[in-house]
Amino acid sequence: MNSMVNLTKQNGEKLQAEIISYFEIVDTQKRYLFYTLNEAVENGLVKMYVSEVSDSMNIADNITDEEWNKIKAVMKSILTNSNSVQIKYLKWED
Repeated sequence: MNSMVNLTKQNGEKLQAEIISYFEIVDTQKRYLFYTLNEAVENGLVKMYVSEVSDSMNIADNITDEEWNKIKAVMKSILTNSNSVQIKYLKWED
């Protein structure tokens, strides 16, 4: 995975996380971040988080059900290595 970056939640909490993917859903023009804090979970897997990224580059956890359905489609696209015109991959600037 990538190197560690500093993230700030909307409430001001600071996190040091590893970026998995940073992308925009084209039709909504909203940006999201998949990241991990490298917390082990069952079966030797690592817990992953998803957050919306604000214009000020803060992360927020308030994702609607509609957004979550679109995000799940992005995860499927990433896992199956397929390209989608609805996803624009972005570079995280720390």
